[in-house]
Amino acid sequence: MLNQKIINSNKNIWSRRLALQAIYSWNINGISIEEILSNFKVENDYKKCNQSYFKEIVSGVINNHKDIDVIIEENNHLDVKLVNMVEMSIIRCAAYELCFLKKHDYKILISEYTKLSKKFGTNDSPKYVNAIVDSISKSKNG
Repeated sequence: MLNQKIINSNKNIWSRRLALQAIYSWNINGISIEEILSNFKVENDYKKCNQSYFKEIVSGVINNHKDIDVIIEENNHLDVKLVNMVEMSIIRCAAYELCFLKKHDYKILISEYTKLSKKFGTNDSPKYVNAIVDSISKSKNG
């Protein structure tokens, strides 16, 4: 039972990692959900993720990006247009999971998205992402 939880957790981490890359690609290229999903199916790391969870995050962020951006702006001192694309992709995924999906504890989401910002962002990204995601979490969960 414990081993299965670890396996599922690891698959969710990979799902989030690939989802933020997919959202970044969508931000840059403006391609359709179907094209993004098709492109990622050929990635070696795709086999490591929970594919339905990956699809759920990517589709959810794209389909709700306007509402997500409003939530981000309400919890951010900057206009979303001024946030770099890597950080914005991370924050959009986190905001979607916190506000729409609501499957996982907010502490896990803050931790995982902050770790992703360390991997893919700038030196200041983890502090910024942590602050915004924490603020969104507090505003949505009290």
